[in-house]
Amino acid sequence: MNEGGDKRTFRAKVDIAKREQQIVALKLRGIAVPEIARVIGISPRAVHAAFNKALRRQTEEALDAWHRTELGGLAMEAANIWRLMDLTDNKNNWKAQASLEDRLMRIHIRRAKLLGLDAPTKLDVSGIYRTGADEMSEERRETHRAWQAMPLEEQARIYDAFDAARARLNAPIETTATVTIGPDNRNPDVEPPAADDET
Repeated sequence: MNEGGDKRTFRAKVDIAKREQQIVALKLRGIAVPEIARVIGISPRAVHAAFNKALRRQTEEALDAWHRTELGGLAMEAANIWRLMDLTDNKNNWKAQASLEDRLMRIHIRRAKLLGLDAPTKLDVSGIYRTGADEMSEERRETHRAWQAMPLEEQARIYDAFDAARARLNAPIETTATVTIGPDNRNPDVEPPAADDET
C-alpha cells in the first residue's frame, strides 16, 4: 500500500488510517501478525508499528476490547500449559516442568505489561523543586516582599529568635527521678501493702 511512500498528502493519510483500522480489526479477531502482514501487503514490523500507533489513538472502548481479547488469549495459553504440566510424562520430567514454568512466567509478564502493572510509579515532585519565580504562590511572594521591606536589624532579631528556638529543640532533655524509701503516699485512695508479721 503506502509503506515507506508518501505520508503527507490527504489521500496518503486516508490510506494509512484505513490500513491501521484493518490491522486493529484483524488483530482483535486473533489473526497472527505474519498473516496480517501477508494479507495487507506490508512487513510484520510495519504491522506492529501501525498497530501500536493505532492503539495510541483509539478510544477507550477499542482499547478495552483489545485488552479483553489479549487477556483471554493469555488465559487460554496458561490453561493449556497447566494441562501439559499435569500430563504424567511431564510430571516426572524436571526439564519439561522447568520449560513449562518458564512459559507460564512469560505469560505472567505479558499479562503484567498488558495491564500496566510493570509501569513505574509516577511521583509528582513538582512541588519539591522550584524552577522559576513563576511557580511561587501569591502568598509566598507577599511574604518575600514583606521580608525584603523589613529593616536589617528586625531581620537579624528574627533570625536570632529562630536560632534560639532551634537550639532548644536540639538540646538534650534533662530528666530527674526521685527515689523514695518506704510507702508511696502520693495516692491516698490506694492502701499500702500489708507488712508481713513474723511472730
